[in-house]
Amino acid sequence: MGIWDDDGFANDEALDWLARLDPSEGLQPLRQAMHAAIAAPDPALDARQAGLVLAAVELVAAAAGQPHPSLPHRATRWCREQREPPDEATLILATRALDFIGTSSGLAELWSQRADESGWHRELDSLRMRLTPAVVPPPA
Repeated sequence: MGIWDDDGFANDEALDWLARLDPSEGLQPLRQAMHAAIAAPDPALDARQAGLVLAAVELVAAAAGQPHPSLPHRATRWCREQREPPDEATLILATRALDFIGTSSGLAELWSQRADESGWHRELDSLRMRLTPAVVPPPA
């Protein structure tokens, strides 16, 4: 798996997956990827699958109006073509998938062996925060 940075689209598989994503399918492919990760009978996702799920979570955050500063142009274009923002259930699913990736995946294992592991965890925390504002209801 070619990883060159710590953000969600900094690997070959995620960019290939993004290139195949059909904007007319809406958020469904993202939901499917995230749900498959959480519902997998094997609690440890391999690094490739975890990278795809991480890209899906990044797209959910971007579609909710909280994109990563270095979101690829193709992802930005995909978000512009979406008719509706993610609903609360999708944001919660994305947060659960993100937690799973950070703790129980081959990707987490790969990053644990790198000197810049803390940067990856900061990216995950940033992504979690970008998902959170849309999930937490405003005070009454």
